[in-house]
Amino acid sequence: MEEFQLEIRFSESEILSKAIKELKELPRQFELERTNELVTRLLSDERLRAMLNAANTLLVRYLKYNDHGWYHAIITSRNALKLLLLLHDAGILPNIVAHGLGTLDDSAFVTVLAAFLHDIGNMVHRDFHWLHGVYIASPVVWEYINVLYPESPLEKRWLIYAHVANAIYSHDESVQAFTIEASCVKVGDGADIMGGRSRKPYDLGKVDIHSISALSIREVEIERGVEKPVQIRVDMIDPAGVFQIEEVLLPKIKTSLLRDFVEIKVTVNGRPIKLSRIVL
Repeated sequence: MEEFQLEIRFSESEILSKAIKELKELPRQFELERTNELVTRLLSDERLRAMLNAANTLLVRYLKYNDHGWYHAIITSRNALKLLLLLHDAGILPNIVAHGLGTLDDSAFVTVLAAFLHDIGNMVHRDFHWLHGVYIASPVVWEYINVLYPESPLEKRWLIYAHVANAIYSHDESVQAFTIEASCVKVGDGADIMGGRSRKPYDLGKVDIHSISALSIREVEIERGVEKPVQIRVDMIDPAGVFQIEEVLLPKIKTSLLRDFVEIKVTVNGRPIKLSRIVL
C-alpha cells in the first residue's frame, strides 16, 4: 500500500525572518521609542531564549505539543503589536491610552513584553501555565521596566507591571481578557497557526489532527480589514487547516475584546471557502 506523505511547503527560517523584520520595523514606523528599545533588547536576551527553550523541551520533546518556544514568542509579539496598531489606527484605543494612564508607546511596551513572555510558565506544567507564567516572568518584567522606565515614578512602573501580568495571565482561551492590550496578546497567540509550529512534533512522529491541520496552513496575515478594523487572512494547502481556526484561533478571539473588530478570511490554495462555524 502506498504511504501518504505530507509535503512541507514553507520555510521556517523565512517565516521567522519576516516576523523579526516586522517586529523591528513597526515600533520605528510608529515612533515608539521605548518599545523599539524593548524589541532590540528582547531579541538579544540569551537568558530568555534559554528559558523559552527549556519550557519548549517539556512541551515538544516530552508531550509532542506544537512549538511554544523562542520562535513562537517572536511571532506572537509581532502579531500582537500589529493588532494593537491596526486597532489604534481605527480609533479603538488600548486601555492605557483610553483611560489617560499613558501613551501608545506604553501600551505597545506592555503588549510586546507580555506577548514575548506569555508561554514561559510551560516550564512548570502545561496545566495553569498562564498562572505559572506570571510569577516566573515577574523578575524579568521588573528588570525591563526598571531599565526602560528609569525616571518614571513608582506608581507608573507598577501600572506597567500590572498590565503586563494581566496580559500574560489572560492569554489562555479559558480566561476572559478585559483590556485591549491583553486581547491583542491573546489573539496574537491564537494567530500563530502556520505549519512551522507543528514541524517539530511531526518530525518526532506525532501524526494527529493537531499536527496535520497546522501543517496544512501556509500563510497567516494580519492586515487592515474590509468590514471590520482587522482582517486575519488564512491560506491553507488543505482544508484540514480549518481545525486550527476553529479550535485554536476562534476560542482566543471569543474570550478577548476583539470579537467585534476582527474578520477572518479563509482560502485553500488562494480559493475562498466559507466556514459555517465562524461566528464571532
